[in-house]
Amino acid sequence: MATSTILQYLESAGVSVSGAAVQNGNSPLNRRQVETFLTETAITAGQLVSIDAAKLSTDASGGLTSLTVITADFNSAPVRKVVVGVALESVTGTATSPQPVKVCIRGVVAGVLTTGVTAVGDTLILDSAGAAGTAAAQPVSVNEAGAAVVPLGPAIGYALTIAAAGTCTAYIRGLFN
Repeated sequence: MATSTILQYLESAGVSVSGAAVQNGNSPLNRRQVETFLTETAITAGQLVSIDAAKLSTDASGGLTSLTVITADFNSAPVRKVVVGVALESVTGTATSPQPVKVCIRGVVAGVLTTGVTAVGDTLILDSAGAAGTAAAQPVSVNEAGAAVVPLGPAIGYALTIAAAGTCTAYIRGLFN
């Protein structure tokens, strides 16, 4: 079942009918959206995941394709570049026993696997160097005319912490909601 995107209560405290202060939770709602997909492979928490486009060969409707995720990989065949989010748990499924996996499709995620250095505010894309499931800071470059070079792929999010390499906390954009 899809997560609701309806605006929800944003305060961590309120006032009771008698006028007393009431704690409603630890913090305001963080706007994170999590969806459950199925996987027929091993996925590690923090990896970028992509829909499994190979499923179109057995289900032309696309239903199974949009339900099944695989570790995202810029350089693999079949295509694994359609990033939907970040895995929140490590799961291993098989073709005969697909397993559910929780994926953050929008919001703040700690432990996003990264390659190379990231700084706060860097635009994150799927790593084009081939490290499966990892994000990388989008290279900032211009051509000889001073125009920005076309990016390697869509921005999947933004780095919220500095990381030398390994992991960072990121805001995932929510490309498909």
